[in-house]
Amino acid sequence: MKKLPILLAGLTMLGSAHATVYQFDFTAKIQEMVEFSPLAFTGGAVASSTLSGSLVSVGDNIIGHFSYDTETGLFSSAGGSAMYAAPAAQNSLDASIGGNSIGLSDATYSSTNVQVANNAAMLGGADGFGIANVSANAFASQMMALSFFDKSGQVFNASTMPGELDFSGFNRSSFYYTYSSTATHAMMGANGSLTSITVTEVPVPVPEPETYAMLLAGLMALGWKARRR
Repeated sequence: MKKLPILLAGLTMLGSAHATVYQFDFTAKIQEMVEFSPLAFTGGAVASSTLSGSLVSVGDNIIGHFSYDTETGLFSSAGGSAMYAAPAAQNSLDASIGGNSIGLSDATYSSTNVQVANNAAMLGGADGFGIANVSANAFASQMMALSFFDKSGQVFNASTMPGELDFSGFNRSSFYYTYSSTATHAMMGANGSLTSITVTEVPVPVPEPETYAMLLAGLMALGWKARRR
């Protein structure tokens, strides 16, 4: 009977560590669009655009997915706002319109960064959370971004990466998409608001190497004690 508490302690520790990647699905609707050509110095509001190679229009519904890794390293910090970025971090953002991805499928560069603002001076003391993907290839560069804003500044109590995130605490959300041609520098921009967001995967308890080591040590101690008897 004396063996049981030791073994239970090891099993309890197996469930004490948690994964750090949170995943979400979202939908949004495009409300405004612009096109601009710096070479012709013309542009303005448009109802639709084919600059990116596919038709994007005001009123289009966007379906997307994003994830963020709470262990992403700090890139910069100022005035209550912190930017997190790391090549190996499991941060991602992708979206599609009508089943067609608006991401660059042949991107030679892609980076997804996370920004957390707590009572940020540049936001007038508000809180904010944002995730953005910037990508490029030989023909174009683009950005997709989601931002969440809380004017009251009550969502966060620090600008660290949040372990859990309740999006009901934000009173404003936005989706942004820009596309720029490398050859002509012509640019298309679209923005809108989110219409839904749901959690698709919550981190589950997973063992870490230290936990395995402690459990193994406990089992070895039990075996050694049994042999002495």
